[in-house]
Amino acid sequence: VLFLVLWGLIVRFQPYASQSILPCVLLLTATGVTLNETALSLHPTEKATLAATVAPENTTDTLVWTSSNDAVATVKDGVVTAVKEGKATITAACGNAKAECVVTVLPPIPATGVTLDKTALKLYEGDAAKLTATVEPENTTDKTIVWTSSDKTIATVKDGTVTAVKAGTATITAACGEAKATCAV
Repeated sequence: VLFLVLWGLIVRFQPYASQSILPCVLLLTATGVTLNETALSLHPTEKATLAATVAPENTTDTLVWTSSNDAVATVKDGVVTAVKEGKATITAACGNAKAECVVTVLPPIPATGVTLDKTALKLYEGDAAKLTATVEPENTTDKTIVWTSSDKTIATVKDGTVTAVKAGTATITAACGEAKATCAV
């Protein structure tokens, strides 16, 4: 009897089945990925942007970027950042399709010179003056300047600002790697 009742319900609602709207999702898998570059050469801290083209354009797969060695080069949304000397392969994968770019990170470019906008300062106790350092060459990888004073009891320096503490003479040094420049105070 239960079977007949169920059968009756099925038969009874069957005419409506052909009128139902059912959602349909079409999945389009990626068939190919290409990159605008297959090889890059960068120095540490430099960046480059890779552009990926996925076929078909309307794929439902997601593009995923990875680096074979994050210690050498990282990637986020196609932007490659060189970290340290070495090689890494950047991969753009979409479903089963992928493309690669070999990134060679070259040695850092060292500073060969530092110049200061002033070579001498005359200050009174409590006075301050700003020194500006320029690093050469312009494409030096790390342009960090380390400021020092030969005698902190006479003059101090922080981020290029020299402050006279008391009467006397001191030498302010701006160093970038092995390259240096000085200013007499």
